[in-house]
Amino acid sequence: MSTRKEHHRYSQKVTRTKRWKVLRMVILERDEYRCKCCGCGGRLEVDHIKPVRTHPELSYDPANLQALCPACHTKKTRIECGHRPLPENRREWRDFVSDLEVRPKQRGISMKGLNDA
Repeated sequence: MSTRKEHHRYSQKVTRTKRWKVLRMVILERDEYRCKCCGCGGRLEVDHIKPVRTHPELSYDPANLQALCPACHTKKTRIECGHRPLPENRREWRDFVSDLEVRPKQRGISMKGLNDA
């Protein structure tokens, strides 16, 4: 059986409530709309530090919640579900490609101008 079918989202009952929606905004404000792992802004998700499946009593505890960007949240969840972290060479390649995408924007160079050269 695939890992996807084995994975059950225990937090779904928690994250569908009005109480969660209010608490989510409180956590985002507390964390200053920044990912606690990498510090980036933008789209953020509120993560249970200790998962709901193992610690349901901490579902609404602000000390057990943190704002994470989708990439960091996915990494954390994959490790919690039993997936191995990416090998070093894959991480290096991902970081290299990510750096190439960021650098032109920081210098004010458009990607279109790079493609014409």
